[in-house]
Amino acid sequence: MEVLAVLALFAAAIAAVTFFVARSYIRRHWRLMRGHVATKGLLAGLSFLAAGRERWSSRLTPEQLSRGSAARVRRRMWSAVEDAEVAVAHADTHDAPVAELPAVCRSLRAAADELNALLRHERRLPAHARPEAVRRQVADVIAASRDVQAAALQTAGDAAAPRVRSLVRQAGDEVQIVSAAVARLRSLDSH
Repeated sequence: MEVLAVLALFAAAIAAVTFFVARSYIRRHWRLMRGHVATKGLLAGLSFLAAGRERWSSRLTPEQLSRGSAARVRRRMWSAVEDAEVAVAHADTHDAPVAELPAVCRSLRAAADELNALLRHERRLPAHARPEAVRRQVADVIAASRDVQAAALQTAGDAAAPRVRSLVRQAGDEVQIVSAAVARLRSLDSH
């Protein structure tokens, strides 16, 4: 038994040293490595998987997001709450009318804290003994977070619309001015 413990510690030490040496090597030689075909392929594959995962999870309903292991459900719930908070903060910094959305975000965070604690305690229960009420509440918090996020994005978009229209109008005016100048230069060159 002692020999196995020593071998396990030795193997763990070798793995740790190998990890740190490889990480150091990659950091030092990243400029050369990032142009390599294998590195580009690996990064493209990881990007493709991340995009697929993001696309797949955005299709799920709040009820579907509240199913699964307690750790996964907690992560999904916190992700929804944080997305709502970020959207409201973004709208607020761009002078969009957010009304009481920041207070709603604080309430969502408080509810998520409470549900987080319940889900942590639930994880030790067998699947058939888990109370459905907690999962329904998680689904409600996720749905409310999505609603808040959508409202914040809508107000931010509405607030940005006049600036975008003005910018597009200015760009069109500049394009016309440059086109007129180029036409004038061509007419002078032809004489």
